[in-house]
Amino acid sequence: MAESRDPQSPAQPAGPPPPGTWVLGRIRGIRLTMRFTWLPVAMLLAFGFSAVIGQQFPEIGVWRYAAAFAFVVAFTVSILIHELAHALMALRFGIGVSEINLGFFAAGTHIEGERKRPFEEFAVSVVGPIASLIVGGLAYLGARAVDDGVGYIALWQLAVANLIVGVTNLLPGLPLDGGWVLRALVWKITGNMHTGTIAAAWGGRILAGLVLALPVILERVFGREPSIIDFLIAMAVGLFLYMGATAQLMNARLRNKLPTLQVRTMARRAIAVHSHTPLSEAIRMAGTAHAGAIVVIDGDGKPHALVSEAAVTAVAENQRPWTTVSELSTRIAAGHIIGVNDTGEEILATIREHPASEYLVLDAAGSVYGVLATADIERAFRNR
Repeated sequence: MAESRDPQSPAQPAGPPPPGTWVLGRIRGIRLTMRFTWLPVAMLLAFGFSAVIGQQFPEIGVWRYAAAFAFVVAFTVSILIHELAHALMALRFGIGVSEINLGFFAAGTHIEGERKRPFEEFAVSVVGPIASLIVGGLAYLGARAVDDGVGYIALWQLAVANLIVGVTNLLPGLPLDGGWVLRALVWKITGNMHTGTIAAAWGGRILAGLVLALPVILERVFGREPSIIDFLIAMAVGLFLYMGATAQLMNARLRNKLPTLQVRTMARRAIAVHSHTPLSEAIRMAGTAHAGAIVVIDGDGKPHALVSEAAVTAVAENQRPWTTVSELSTRIAAGHIIGVNDTGEEILATIREHPASEYLVLDAAGSVYGVLATADIERAFRNR
């Protein structure tokens, strides 16, 4: 199953749950949600399984629908066990987990932040498929114990389903769990996490190509003529794997650039003016000082607001002498202050948690160093 990417307790979800989900509750503080699409898919699967039960046990009549739906619920619980295994292992390492989102084809555990060591990556990733294999094994033993009847069929199908989930997720390619396992192994061997990500992402792309070619391979090797459904399933799964692997590959390349990004080199020089200063005068002062930003200070000389570039350009030149900087300024929030020595990961963390177009940059002594614009960060990314 998929994971999305360091506190001792689980991170609390920021804001409401995603659209199209039910909130089922919390487990160990982790929000548990389910997609609305679960119900129609569950009913469709239950209807299909009820036909199998009806063929073998016609005497149970309409109860076959209840039995089939119970099987679907049991399979959903097994998916939850898979995701809980990821989440609880992450919590064991002090890694925050905000949410488990259930669905038949795209369940996910939202894990906050990166693993710090290859072993943590390996353990958190491999435990989900292992949990599925254990559930499958227990279901198989249950089927052997029952040995006949509806219960036997349901337990046997549950064993097969979990075996497929466990084995499939161990395949060595992102975004599958096996891809993160491969990343951990390459990370351990090379000592470079990003090298592991690139290797696992290419593994996912190769798997995607094999899945897309699977109907043809089955025909050539086993003489089985593929149906249109085989091609559609292969295309859906192959594209899912390819897009997930490509997204992780892009993310790895992006993160390789992060260490080269520094606030000190990207920040614009700023001038400090009082709130009653006319905009035209502030622009003249900025030009003289070769500055690219305007910081508004209070009576004690402390910065309290910024004048954005967009706000300046929105004022016509003939209006600038009659417009004060206070009319255009935006108060500086606590999250919109960034240190001059911050680098890539710290910059991105600030932008994610406190989105803004510009940030006040302070030096180590707490004095104004300049202003960092998100447009300059984007430009730096493009040029590297």
